Amino acid sequence: MTIGKKLQNLRLKSKKTLKEISEIFNITINTVYRWEHELTIPRKPILEKMAKYYQVPFEWLLPNGSHDESNECDGCTLNFESNTKQQLLNMYKRLSDYNKYKVLGYIERLCVEEMDENKNKSAE
Repeated sequence: MTIGKKLQNLRLKSKKTLKEISEIFNITINTVYRWEHELTIPRKPILEKMAKYYQVPFEWLLPNGSHDESNECDGCTLNFESNTKQQLLNMYKRLSDYNKYKVLGYIERLCVEEMDENKNKSAE
């Protein structure tokens, strides 16, 4: 079962509306809708909060109900001079769902750091 379906089932079992969940987690109704309809996925911190709220293990919310890291990626050797965007995307697709979350978190941190650096440069 996907993350979106699990979140939707938990919300319905708790008899909460999209609006109520959006207020509880301080997010928009549209965000909850997009998660439940698999248009986007929640970030790890919000998933952890939701797991605590619904009293389910965080790992259960992940696809296949686990965070198994044994799903290794064959041929995932990065060479930024020769890898095309398509090759990088193919490598990403071969990762386990848990490792995809880790990659997305890392990219998000890098983007925040870069935005901070750009703000500091423009302030000088």
